[in-house]
Amino acid sequence: MVKENVLMLCLTMLIAAAGVPLYAQSLTAHAYLHAIKARYELIEDYQCRMHEFSIGGGRREERIINYYFKKPKLIRLDILDGNSAFDKGSVGVYTGGEKVTGHRGGIMRGIILSVKKDSALATSVRGETIDQSDMLTIIERIEYLLANGDVSMVEKVSHIEFEFFPFDPSKNEGISRDVVWIDRETMLVIRNERYEEERLVQQVTWGNHIINAGLPRELFNARFETAQLRDTGIPLLGHDLDGDSITP
Repeated sequence: MVKENVLMLCLTMLIAAAGVPLYAQSLTAHAYLHAIKARYELIEDYQCRMHEFSIGGGRREERIINYYFKKPKLIRLDILDGNSAFDKGSVGVYTGGEKVTGHRGGIMRGIILSVKKDSALATSVRGETIDQSDMLTIIERIEYLLANGDVSMVEKVSHIEFEFFPFDPSKNEGISRDVVWIDRETMLVIRNERYEEERLVQQVTWGNHIINAGLPRELFNARFETAQLRDTGIPLLGHDLDGDSITP
């Protein structure tokens, strides 16, 4: 808690120094982007509960994930539930380069595989790779869409809601409308909806963030069990679904 309070104080000072009041009622979209990027610069690692839904290639995919990230770009996905066989208990790890390692859940748990990151075994039904799943990818997408599309913005009590309309959807993965929610207090991305015309084809939410807990490098190994960190004092996400579940 002390670390997080210091972190937010530093963020506030950074933004104020740049002339961007963190809790102002009416900022421009570019000013908010500046605040979001300033916040991200203060993060060394983060964990969050991720709930994703995607449609692609005639298939539907839905997963609840404990998501772990450590700079520069170490990523671990622990799948708590999913709508496909062997989703539950699956782990995927990315440590850079072109490969992803991991295992499926259930009876497949003991088989560790290493595949190319763009393999069908490692991508979403929309073809997204594991290294496109992090917060920075969304921030960079916001930056791109501000420069290459129209934007509307609604400032709500708990979050800022951006709605982007790219000039050329073919350069935005075929997406004609991107909706992004940013938490007003933390300046973290908490929701992304993606549409092809009026059809929702992807929705991701992120919550229960734990920032700068000091995630160790060994966590980013598919053979490593997160439970091994329970006695280290490092704050970690739980595995309880809190009543959330997925219908196959």
